[in-house]
Parts: sequence; C-alpha cells; structure tokens
Amino acid sequence: MTTTAVVMFDGETRPDDPGPSAIGDIVETDDWTEEGSKHIGESTNNRTEYRALIQGLELASRQGCTKVEARGDPEVIVKQVRGVYGVNQPELRPLRNRVQELADEFEKFEIQYIPREENWEADELVDQAFSE
Repeated sequence: MTTTAVVMFDGETRPDDPGPSAIGDIVETDDWTEEGSKHIGESTNNRTEYRALIQGLELASRQGCTKVEARGDPEVIVKQVRGVYGVNQPELRPLRNRVQELADEFEKFEIQYIPREENWEADELVDQAFSE
C-alpha cells in the first residue's frame, strides 16, 4: 500500500548561533498527522535544521510511508540535500548522509524550499519547544 506523507520541518538557534536550539516537525498523511518538538541543547542553526528534517523523516519511515515530500524554509539545507550545494562544513556531512539514507528508504522522495511564512506551523512547534 502506498502512503504519501508531507514532512514540514524547522529548527532554530536562539539567541546566538551556536546556542540553545529547538526543532519542530509535522508529518501528515491522508489518515493521520503527528507533530514533534523538542529542545535539543546547544547546536548551530544548520545542524538544528538537519535534526528537524531527520526527526520528521524517521517518523515517516517508522510509520511505513512510501512517498515523502519534505518542505522547509532552510534553503541551504534543501539545496545541500538536493546536491545543488556541496556540504562544506564537515560536521554537517553525517547529517546530510543520514537524510540521504532515510530518503533512499522511500519509493519516492522530494524536498522543496518554502518561504518562512508558509512554514509557520513547524515554526510554532519550535517556539513551543523553547517555551517549555
């Protein structure tokens, strides 16, 4: 059976980069929706964005989703996953590789950049994690 999921993701580091970080993700199919958010300690903004994407993809994988469309507003992460940009920071390579491993588990995987204002639900989950 084909299960298509949309994964919305966001991560943020406040007030400085690196600094305290939180992630949020939403995985939505026709049958269910699950949200996740958590404070992840000290990190950089790019690592945080990758961790949010990974959290969403791992949930989609555990739930048996076969087609995944990931959407987020970190343009650099989207372009690195697509292979448009190289990953120049060595600490990001294992995270990008984990995303690729997860993407390979799905019959179809796409990732797209969306403007921040269209990613407000995932952003709210990040805010929620910071306030807890």
